[in-house]
Amino acid sequence: MAKQDARQRALRKGIESLRTEGLPVDEPTAEAIGSFTSFFGKGMELDLAVVFLLGRIVKPAALAALKALEPRAMDREVKREVRRSLFKLAQKGLAPAGEKPGGSKDEKPLFGLGPALEGYLSSVDGAGNRLVWVARPQIGSGLQMIQGIVSDRLGLIQVGGSVLKRKELRRMMAEIKERHGVAMIPVPWEFADWVLYQGHEKAKAAGRTGLEHFQQIRTHMSLPKPGPRPHPIYDHINASDVRVGAWREDSKKLLDEPEFRLWVLDVDWIAPYAERVEEAQGSRLVLNPLQKEERLGRLVHHVAQDLFVGDVGELIAVRMEDMALYLCLTGRREKAETSLAVALAIKERDLGGLGIPFLYGLIQRSLAVLKAQKQAKEKEETEGSSLIIKP
Repeated sequence: MAKQDARQRALRKGIESLRTEGLPVDEPTAEAIGSFTSFFGKGMELDLAVVFLLGRIVKPAALAALKALEPRAMDREVKREVRRSLFKLAQKGLAPAGEKPGGSKDEKPLFGLGPALEGYLSSVDGAGNRLVWVARPQIGSGLQMIQGIVSDRLGLIQVGGSVLKRKELRRMMAEIKERHGVAMIPVPWEFADWVLYQGHEKAKAAGRTGLEHFQQIRTHMSLPKPGPRPHPIYDHINASDVRVGAWREDSKKLLDEPEFRLWVLDVDWIAPYAERVEEAQGSRLVLNPLQKEERLGRLVHHVAQDLFVGDVGELIAVRMEDMALYLCLTGRREKAETSLAVALAIKERDLGGLGIPFLYGLIQRSLAVLKAQKQAKEKEETEGSSLIIKP
């Protein structure tokens, strides 16, 4: 009874803390799932409240969130709360893949004996790189890990395998967050494994060497050959709901998010357009500032229509899907929906009409960075050639 009372007190305290943060604890909704999960790992009371409230949201996204949080639960009481919430959802017709809801005594238990695999993903940097991890918990012996850096252009850049304790994994995550401002979000392990596998295939097709041990690591971890699966962002956000309202106007605000501030387009993508923009800006026509801005805007619009189609558009769309998932699971639901809306517009080549200010801003930033680099190089060459060498 004392333990039950302590649990109830901790749960109530955690719920009140979430309430003060403005979260809908009285009537939790699917839209708040990302916000709830962003508080997981910040203390036992909050962890209890998060998994309890997720168990009240009868949606597949809540089930997916609970399964992703389950391996991260360190406190025994939190683990029990996860089981309670999963059981509640199963009683209402939602059960993990491969399990039947409302099972009978003859069916397999809701929780298998073997620990579930885990997947983790970072945000995407400006060059299209992301950290991807797959972990297999080993009873009594920590975690088997496969860790990779995957570029959407080059494929798998770096990969390694290791065995470490859970506390070492948490410490590693904390160091990445502290040094680089990047969180590792939980994702379905099948998705993380698919990203690593496809990255390896791309690198191998390009003739890159030094990654031969990738398959050995996978074999050691008993990972089956992965198959394609939908992006997990669609487990959290309904695609049909995001392209309504003022998402186009709001899209440019994404560039102010910390993870987007260093985003610039690859030089070989943007360089062919730089000369045209410089000519427009240096035109001898007498134009007032407003006319110059309108002229540049039209040119950037044409650049976007030309650039974000084909292979480049496909890569940027995937980056925006990954970022939508990252934003969603770090408590920025509205930004996540905007990022997903941009991804879908690129996929559908809906770049005309009103345009997409996020893409325009990205083009202008990339051109400005390229111009600054060019000027710095010219200055360095000029100063270097003017040096007088004394005898």
